Amino acid sequence: MADVERENKYDIIVVGAGPGGLTAGIWCAERGLKVLILEGGAVGGLPITLFPEKLVLNYPGFSTGIIAKEIVKDWLKKSEESMVEIKKERVVDLTPDKIVKTTETEYKGRILIIATGNRPRELGVPGESNFNTMDRGVYYYITDPEIFRGKKVLVVGGGDTAVDATLDLCEVAEELTLIHRRDEFMALPKNVENVMRKREITVLLNTELEMIKGDDEIEGVVLKKNIEDNRFDLDVDKIVLAVGMTPNNEIFEKLGLKTDNKGLIITDTSQRTSLDGIYAVGDISSTSGGFELLIVAVAQGAVAACHAFLELM
Repeated sequence: MADVERENKYDIIVVGAGPGGLTAGIWCAERGLKVLILEGGAVGGLPITLFPEKLVLNYPGFSTGIIAKEIVKDWLKKSEESMVEIKKERVVDLTPDKIVKTTETEYKGRILIIATGNRPRELGVPGESNFNTMDRGVYYYITDPEIFRGKKVLVVGGGDTAVDATLDLCEVAEELTLIHRRDEFMALPKNVENVMRKREITVLLNTELEMIKGDDEIEGVVLKKNIEDNRFDLDVDKIVLAVGMTPNNEIFEKLGLKTDNKGLIITDTSQRTSLDGIYAVGDISSTSGGFELLIVAVAQGAVAACHAFLELM
């Protein structure tokens, strides 16, 4: 392997510019370390891709909440002030000796911090792949509710993302149906109560999506009542599949990191992984405890940065 050029050598390389990655980068740079953050997608992570206009109410310090994209804007401003270098390059490989290869070049770090996060999970039902690209009718999150104006919309899921999406759409959709495969929602109780109160929302529990029908455009779906094993058709134009997340773990599959049965990187309380000098933070880390919250990712980024700094001293 050829030597990495001097200008491509860093104390800290962070893979992923979401909440955890940006925080780790800022904290390391504030301690005088040379930091590079690499991001192949949207800088800001899920707050930018999934809910940029959402009012975040559970992030401490903002008594009336703050719009997600405004938090990211502040992180980026602080990153610039702290001399964090952010490059829009997709990482394709990592090595145990901390070489990071991108589609453009390669870099050498003394410490790596993996913050690749996760992405919306595909449901895998027949017809899904025919309509989940190019605005053809199947979506995994909502960035612009206007796309759904005047449409018959089906939302699938039982967590906060599904319930929030339903509430976002109730003022624009012509018809709105929310289904969940279990008999109880897992979202915040007050938001579930809001959904159940609204007459314009049809809620179907113990109900699953079995098939999406249509050729050039969505014509409807087949639903199943899973207790009675009863199937029925529903006319819909657009579908939101908010059925959970899957880890972005492809780039480190060959690295030899220990992962759990969900594909998350196993980390200790210092955010260290099973390989020396490699940390993991945010939704890709097993120590998130299943809580995919901004505050959790930010806290882990700070913890990893502190221990990385001590390791290099």
